[in-house]
Parts: sequence; C-alpha cells; structure tokens
Amino acid sequence: MKEKENNIALQYGLKDKNGNPIEIPLGGSMGLLAIGYRGLMAWRAKKNQHQQNKANGKA
Repeated sequence: MKEKENNIALQYGLKDKNGNPIEIPLGGSMGLLAIGYRGLMAWRAKKNQHQQNKANGKA
C-alpha cells in the first residue's frame, strides 16, 4: 500500500526537501492544505483509493 501512496505523492509532485515522497494521511493534514491545490488533489486521490479498496475488500 505504501508504494501506491508514494505514487500519488509523486504524481502531484509532493516531495520533502530530500526528494522523498511525502506521506499523505487518510484524514488529511494542515500541511497538505497549505500546499494548496496539489495537496488537496493528492489527499482526494488517497481518499478515493481507500474507498475503492474498501469496496473491493482490500482495506
């Protein structure tokens, strides 16, 4: 699951100062909100992915 989360972060260009993908918490964070549109979209993608996994019995 961590690999998919990293893909979401990289898809939206969300990296820390060392170039590593940042963690996207399912509950969201003020940091993601502060990033703006890209942070919000990454969080929505993470949330949608979780809901799809839950519907498929994978969560």
